Amino acid sequence: METPQDYLDSLDEPARGWVTHLVRYAERRSGIGAELFRSRPMVKVGRTWQDGYVLVTAAKDHGTVHALDFDLVDETRRLLPRAGSGRGSVRARYDDEAAVAVLERLVDRVLERHGVALRAVPPPTGPDGGAVAGP
Repeated sequence: METPQDYLDSLDEPARGWVTHLVRYAERRSGIGAELFRSRPMVKVGRTWQDGYVLVTAAKDHGTVHALDFDLVDETRRLLPRAGSGRGSVRARYDDEAAVAVLERLVDRVLERHGVALRAVPPPTGPDGGAVAGP
């Protein structure tokens, strides 16, 4: 894979829609284009990935948002009782549409913490384009 779009194009639905939505959300809110990191799309918020990032990955039945901001990740996990987790990541099933708005808020909080001015975007939507209730 050479570009983030290659990764997105390689996914089957519903993973493609879910991951694409969150990657594009991070790009639009930050004004920073995604790049590949370990063959996955990442929005880097500093000079290096160690300065902070939002990375989105796909698995068969769930997607995962990764960040180095472990306290924010832990807070987000508590808001999503159905979500799974690993160190620095929150995963949610593709069919858990309410989780999308909570994960968008995690993206916002990571960007804000790293001094990225948030750009206005339309109200949150689910991977299928439908409206999602906010957190």
